[in-house]
Order: sequence, then structure tokens, then C-alpha cells
Amino acid sequence: MRVFVLNKHGETLMPCQPRKAKILLRTGCAKVISRSPFAIQLTHGSTGYRQALVLGVDTGHKEVGVSVTSKTKEVFSATVTMRNDISSKMDVRRSYRRNRRNKLRYRAPRFLNRSASIRKGRLAPSVQWKVDAHIRIIEQLKAFMPITKLVLETGTFDMQKMNNPEITNQQYQQGVQYGFENAKAYVLVRDNHTCQHGGKKCSSKLHVHHIKFRSQGGSDAPSNLITLCEKHHADLHAGKITLTATPRKDLRAATTMNIIRSRLLERFPQAIETFGYVTKANRYAQGLEKSHANDAFTIAGGTDQKRSVERTISFKRKNNRSLQKNRLGFAPAIRRRRYPIQPNDIVAFEGRHLIAKGTHNKGASVVLMDGLNRVSKSVKKLNLIYQSKGVIYAQQ
Repeated sequence: MRVFVLNKHGETLMPCQPRKAKILLRTGCAKVISRSPFAIQLTHGSTGYRQALVLGVDTGHKEVGVSVTSKTKEVFSATVTMRNDISSKMDVRRSYRRNRRNKLRYRAPRFLNRSASIRKGRLAPSVQWKVDAHIRIIEQLKAFMPITKLVLETGTFDMQKMNNPEITNQQYQQGVQYGFENAKAYVLVRDNHTCQHGGKKCSSKLHVHHIKFRSQGGSDAPSNLITLCEKHHADLHAGKITLTATPRKDLRAATTMNIIRSRLLERFPQAIETFGYVTKANRYAQGLEKSHANDAFTIAGGTDQKRSVERTISFKRKNNRSLQKNRLGFAPAIRRRRYPIQPNDIVAFEGRHLIAKGTHNKGASVVLMDGLNRVSKSVKKLNLIYQSKGVIYAQQ
């Protein structure tokens, strides 16, 4: 694991070993400017030694691989874990806001919050966050290392081909619902206006049922819809019967990857684009196992360079905006302030530096990681050393 180094004027230098960084800090030749990632800045002049570094990024929906290589060694390697709870957090926040607004006697109308001019080019919050996360990691690494070339592995997915491998020509414009009023009408015709449960004593009225509920992430796509009679539909929701039908593979991740590709290439026009089949062939030629870190190493042009210690990068949720959470059988737990010690902050306790994992008892106690054990200590006995930001760098 190496330490990022900037010269006296804030320009990037080659990362150094932790031992050298400790000597520089101890002798006053450098100062700490960042803890996540850990970086130092020299307080005196330097020759400015640099090598040409290549940043390889294996873009992804759940995990992202990054690797920085030179001609002789791999300088940095990490696997980035993306957040996938944005949509659920937005749903919770929406419910809290609606509850508060319903208690207002009057709220002034807002006419421009959904206008076309404001929403033009807007992405869904979950998708926008993933695009911003990719950009943030790339910009952060470029700010701490003299990276001269950026290589991105991207993917282009044909959604309609993934849904229907036999689609051709004008079917791309028409789609499976061409000529139908809506998805419900298409599903009824597709299922021959017949209950798909397969049981007996069906009622005459037909319903269209979501195989995977919307509350669980299901969509309104025809592949997630099935025809059921009113009787079997009610029995299904009551838990009396089960369905053998399964929804098709969710394509939202592939759609997100298409958006990430276009936005990254727009943000970094000088980046070199590569594709998964090229990475796979190069990885097989080197005998490397499949992983995001190994893919990123191959993307960055890695061959026989000395590998770096793989690190993990995660993202921290900065704020909990829900004012209250109603728990069944308990009084509303109202949190009106932000606690001074947040998860992943570094605190001092009895001469040791420990990592906070959370708070309880209305912020009076903090849960700490003491090795592999979790311990709870009073916040009065702790001193905050470092407040972690949105990106957390850790060693595996």
C-alpha cells in the first residue's frame, strides 16, 4: 500500500512507501492533507520525479475495478463498492415528506419543480449517483497521482435484443406492444384472455398481476406481468396459492451501464475505450482469475508488473434526512440533530484510535470496532480524531 504525495506547489508526484511517508512526516518535511485517501504534501522543494501512469477502470453497476500501472509496477489497485440503496432511500424520504405535508393547513403551489426545462437531461437519482460516483473516483485518483492516460472498459447493451433475441428490422421501432392500447391489453391478448394459474374454478373477471411486486423492485414491463382471474388473484395475495412463473431478467442494470458509458465518454473525451471481450482475452493470456481488480489491471495495460495490495473503496451516506421513524408498538423516535460522531469516523479512546460503526441511546453511546469485536462506549469518553468524508479507502 502506497501513500499519495504532492509537492510543495500541490502538483502530483509518484506515491511512496508508508515508511518513507512516516519519516517525512516525523522530520517535518511533509504534512498530512488527506486521510481518505491518505496523502501528504511536501513542505520543501523537490525534483518532481514522475512516471507515466495509466488508469484503468472496469466500470460496473454494483462493483467497479480501478488500477493504476507504470511500466514496472502496479501503483494502485482497488475494488469500489457502489451504493444500491438510493431508490429505497428516496421512497422512504418521499413517505416522510408526504406525511408532513398532509398535516399542513396550506402550502403554496410550486409550478416549476416539474417543468420540462428543469427536467431536460435529468437522470433518475439512482442512475445519476452511479455516474457521479464513477467520475468522483476517477477525478480523485487523477488529483493524487500523475496519471497521463485513462482507459475505460464500457459495455453497450441492446435491450430489445436481450428481451427478444429474434427481433429484426422494423420490430425495433414497433416493439411487442405495437398496436395495443397499453401493456395490460397486450398481456391479456398474449395470455389468450385465460387465467395462467392453471387451476380450476376460475372466475370470469381477469386481472393483470405483477410477478415481482413493484415494492420489491418489479417493473410494469410485460415480462413481469401475468393474467390471473379475480379469484386466483385474491388467493395469491392471501398466500393460499403460489405461482410457478418467474419474471425475466431485470435489465435496469444494463440500461444504467449504457448511460454510464455515454456520460463518462462525454466527461472524459480523451479516454481510450475498450470492451469486455478484449479484457477477457488479455486476462486469460496472463492466467489471472476473474475479478474487478484483475480486469482493471489488464485494462490499464498490466502484464508482468509487480502487483499492488488491493484496497476497497466504499461510499458513506452523509445524512439521514428522515425526521422520524414510526415503530410498531413504540413511540416515534424523533432525531432532530446530526450526532457529532458518525459511522466510519476515527476516534481516540484510551490512547488508541478506533473506528466508529454507529450510535445508539439517542447519540449518547458509540459502537466501536476494537479489532474484530464491537464495543459500546460513552461519547463523553471519546475524542473525534477524523471525520470521514463521502469516500472511504480501506485495505483488504
